[in-house]
Amino acid sequence: MRTYDAIEKVSQVIIKDGICEAILVKGSIGRGDDDEFSDVDMYIVVTNENRESFLERRLEYLGNYLPLIYAEQVNFVAEQIVAIYNNGLHFDLYTVTADTMPHTDKAKIIYDPSGKFADYAAELKTVTKEELADCFNDSLYNFVEADGAYRRMNYPWASRIMDNSIAESAKLLRYLYDKDYAYLGLKKINEVIPEEQFIWLTEASANLNKEGFSKANGYIIKILEFVIGNMEDDVKCLFNLKFFEWMKVNLNTTLFT
Repeated sequence: MRTYDAIEKVSQVIIKDGICEAILVKGSIGRGDDDEFSDVDMYIVVTNENRESFLERRLEYLGNYLPLIYAEQVNFVAEQIVAIYNNGLHFDLYTVTADTMPHTDKAKIIYDPSGKFADYAAELKTVTKEELADCFNDSLYNFVEADGAYRRMNYPWASRIMDNSIAESAKLLRYLYDKDYAYLGLKKINEVIPEEQFIWLTEASANLNKEGFSKANGYIIKILEFVIGNMEDDVKCLFNLKFFEWMKVNLNTTLFT
């Protein structure tokens, strides 16, 4: 796949320069659930002494694969180049030291001659009960927010708000089947939840438009109802169920009319 071709060509030139201590790849490749459509999250581990030299040459290293059509410097979890190649591949190049390497996901070790990361262990970002409750309550809150946009006939804005409800309810749905990676939400959710529930999400998304809001909103409520029926009691007790019951009665009567 093009991802592995890019990993090999970019890492080879970096290794040849002798400028890094280790190279790891995270994201879907690190987890082992990547496919031909995956992007690359490559972490280059450098010493503090080599850091500036490496930062100056990042675009040169990335160009060893194919020409870039987009490149932007950001600092999200680390100093990073967000790059897109002319074949459409998305490649994120992170610069870290051994001490600043985040352990929030599984990793595939590409280069580690001194064994610095032989004992690397991922500290998975487990979704807390409180965060799940926020997802549930925010899904409902968005109905009220979107109602104003809908009544003003600003349907694109209403769609954008309700899209947040789909994303939040998807995280809850995923938690039922994939607790460790519930935080990924909609990412590859079609591979981890039953087809019936995936159809609910698909139909909700497909109907976020002027004519389809009633159908879309019904599917979101259906998802939340399923979540309530299958969620552990110690999580469900944190849900605003009174708000949910109110929503079922008032949707398409008080709201979205």
